[in-house]
Amino acid sequence: MKQVTIGSRSVPAIIQGCMRIGHLDTKSLQNLIEKQLESGVNFWDHADIYGGGTCETIFGEA
Repeated sequence: MKQVTIGSRSVPAIIQGCMRIGHLDTKSLQNLIEKQLESGVNFWDHADIYGGGTCETIFGEA
């Protein structure tokens, strides 16, 4: 996968935003994460305002 340099770090050119994952159940999110990793995506965008923290909670559970 194409990489982009940000400062001294090299990250994938494609990242997964997590703003709308709060409606997924844990198994569905686990499947999504596994497919992303298989595709070379290993960078996820999180913010504490996403779903009032719900998105980060479910991501942690997955």
